[in-house]
Amino acid sequence: MPTTLIKTTHRLSLSAAFIVLLVSCSFTPAIAQSSDANTNADAVVSDFLNVYNFTSDKAVQLAGAIPEDAYDWRPAEGIRSVREAVLHIASANYFFGSMIGAEVPEGINPQEMEKSGMDKQQAIEALKESVSFIQDALTTMAAEEFEVQIDFFGNKVTKRQAMFVLGDHASEHLGQLIAYARMNNVVPPWSE
Repeated sequence: MPTTLIKTTHRLSLSAAFIVLLVSCSFTPAIAQSSDANTNADAVVSDFLNVYNFTSDKAVQLAGAIPEDAYDWRPAEGIRSVREAVLHIASANYFFGSMIGAEVPEGINPQEMEKSGMDKQQAIEALKESVSFIQDALTTMAAEEFEVQIDFFGNKVTKRQAMFVLGDHASEHLGQLIAYARMNNVVPPWSE
């Protein structure tokens, strides 16, 4: 058999095997229903919180490292200041938490938090408290609650999907704070 034919036949065999594998996987349930549903949900929440806590801890560290006299600094007119960015993360934690069914503590209005004028220490404390709020909200949710569909800015998503958007949001604004810090000659504490 000529070498070219052998190579072509080998490629076709690999392609066919890949297609068979792909098709067989498409008929496998995405999440097997079992008595371990709570264990699976606990594992997902635990993995999520490991990443979320890592990101949130860095945001808290950075909020502490930026001097208070830079808290009103903003890169351009109409763009969030350092203070507003820190409080935006906190307010979003409460907002997303409320979307998945957690009750926002009395006296906290996520829609007004960003413009509240808190000083540096108050803003950091608000951020820490909002992170604890999310941790409590996720660790106390029943497994079946993560499958519940909610309206999410005009789209139907599961509460689990909203949880992942929350994590993405925290990472996005950590990046914003890193850029703000660097523009103000502040080295992130974890990279010193």
